[in-house]
Amino acid sequence: MSTLLIDLGNTRLKWALAQSDVICLSQDFERQGSFPKKTAPSIVDLCIDNAWVIEHIVCSSVISKEITSSIQHGFEKSFPNAAWHQINGATLLDQISTSYTDAAQLGSDRRAMIIGAQALHPNKNLLVVGLGTASTIDLLTAKSHHHGGWILPGFSLMKEALASGTDRLPNGELNPNSHLSLSIGLDTLAAINQGVLASQIGAIEMAKKYAAKEGIPLDLIIVDGGNATQLIQDHYNNDLPIKLEANLVLKGLLAWQQSISKK
Repeated sequence: MSTLLIDLGNTRLKWALAQSDVICLSQDFERQGSFPKKTAPSIVDLCIDNAWVIEHIVCSSVISKEITSSIQHGFEKSFPNAAWHQINGATLLDQISTSYTDAAQLGSDRRAMIIGAQALHPNKNLLVVGLGTASTIDLLTAKSHHHGGWILPGFSLMKEALASGTDRLPNGELNPNSHLSLSIGLDTLAAINQGVLASQIGAIEMAKKYAAKEGIPLDLIIVDGGNATQLIQDHYNNDLPIKLEANLVLKGLLAWQQSISKK
């Protein structure tokens, strides 16, 4: 039997297949992949075509209820014996508390990342950073408490805002294999790219200062998302260990499923 993990993000659907009895979150998924949000419902066809025997479907969705419901209904029709579980901002509050005024308003992807980070790095004070369409930073303590976080436009959204809000600034594609730096830009495109990078790092630095002001000594920064490698490889001289934790939302979903199975 397998567990299907689904991360319905703003831009893409990411999925992974794991054995239902898997224990180690750090091991590679049995299978994984992604496709654009507009073709998200085809995840059902993918499972049918591969004749996967699915016991649980564990989903995080930050997109419309209509698309999410269509996927859920597709699985209910084609895989009637598979249990559907959908994470939200209040999931596992008895294990990881939050200072959020209304826990249900916390994005399900952020909650999944928090659960995954805590499972992978227990008893640590963490900054959990997601660098996707939007960038998110969450503060999680060794006492399993989420202090809240920050949301800002991601790399692409910042560049798109500059291009659409001005007459002459370009919106060149950021090559994921290119190496940016925090040196000053010597042409317009470099100034934009390096300015966007500086804004992301600046937000993390502000989060570090907030943690210090609150008396929370940070142990580790965990980074995930499509732009994560840019942050790590591009000369970020950090005084804290920083680790790329790929597919952290999916790992958080699996950690939640493991918790459900223990009950």
